[in-house]
Amino acid sequence: MMQQRSHVQWVRLYGPVSSALVGGVVAAYAVAESRVDDFSFSDDGLTSVVITPQWAGATAAVVAAVGVALLHRWGRGGFASVFAAVGALAIALPTFVSISAQMSVTLNAIGAGAFLAAAAFPTKGHRGAQIALALGVVTTTLYFGAADLWRDRVARWSLTLPGDAYPVPSTVPVWILLAATLLVGGVASVARPNQEPGDVDTRLVTLGVVLPLSFTALYVGLGSTSTSHGSWVTAVVIAVAVTVALAWRSSPHDGRFILVGLAVSAVSVCTTRFSSDWTWAVLAGAAALALGVVVGWKRPMPQLGLGLLGVTALSGLSNSPLTKLSYVVVLPLALGLAVTSCLPVAVGAVSSGAVLPFSLTLFSVSATFLEPTAQEFGWSNGPLVEHGPVTVNTPIPMAVLAATATIVVAMTSIHLKRVRPAAVT
Repeated sequence: MMQQRSHVQWVRLYGPVSSALVGGVVAAYAVAESRVDDFSFSDDGLTSVVITPQWAGATAAVVAAVGVALLHRWGRGGFASVFAAVGALAIALPTFVSISAQMSVTLNAIGAGAFLAAAAFPTKGHRGAQIALALGVVTTTLYFGAADLWRDRVARWSLTLPGDAYPVPSTVPVWILLAATLLVGGVASVARPNQEPGDVDTRLVTLGVVLPLSFTALYVGLGSTSTSHGSWVTAVVIAVAVTVALAWRSSPHDGRFILVGLAVSAVSVCTTRFSSDWTWAVLAGAAALALGVVVGWKRPMPQLGLGLLGVTALSGLSNSPLTKLSYVVVLPLALGLAVTSCLPVAVGAVSSGAVLPFSLTLFSVSATFLEPTAQEFGWSNGPLVEHGPVTVNTPIPMAVLAATATIVVAMTSIHLKRVRPAAVT
């Protein structure tokens, strides 16, 4: 009996960290993997928005925000376990039922949001778990290109002949989903079994729902893949203004983490991919991330973290080895430092801030289509030529400058929104 209690105590102490990390990685990976290959061909306003990465990210973000609020209100780990199981089932359903790419984007996003909400449940007041959840989401989103190292991605086509659906597999292998569900659901069921239901912070729920929906409206109206330069800049300005305004209305700790999420979204203006000779780059990035976490844990310095994010984004202007070095070494260092320096906060703020990089795709998706040649498509039967262990794809200078300015705005807002160091409760 004593040994059984010690196991439960161990799970309560260390389980939330591993559960949050795995849950964040799985949810973010599912959202990124659901991207259909031809969404830009059909990207024509409201009618086709449901197959875009923007829709996938926004849907997952809204479901996660509502799920976190409900679980916090109910305050029982059993409900969180149900969320994890239902979310995993929604993600895995295409493995057992023939589902088209168009339908799977929304279904997968709902499942990812529910799974993320379940993983976030045990992180309340647990600084290590909050850091693990946030870093699991943002690093998976920013470095999703590394997934090509171990899997052959299955094509996902939304445009088909009339009445002919193109079925797609699960975004996450079923055996990984099963293992992750057992971990996330198991930890949630015992981490806080006696947690009392709490009052829901309506400001955080509003922020978690309004921001993704606002980003989607801006994407449809001004920032889709067929947008003009002026429309894209207008969409970015409005998105930044809305985010800063809602963050400012939140509590100081919550608001500044939302601003960190905004800065991380901006740095995604450049995308990173790894070739087969990837060992040194991955190890260097992991070491830099760990260093940032350790420094941020012992001496919170959010301004330095965001400053390094700004330097990383600005390096995209050169499109040189300096850019690769920045995105391989400086970016993970900045992520670890910025995220760790701004936690813990309310669970709703952690989840809403962490999902901003995939719920705000004006930088990661729309910016890549501002270059006219990026909208030209063709076929090639030549072999893929790898150029070094890392490739960083950069957009036009205007997009890089806009991303850097966004990070400066977030950093300035955090400076003005001064708070005392957060205390773990």
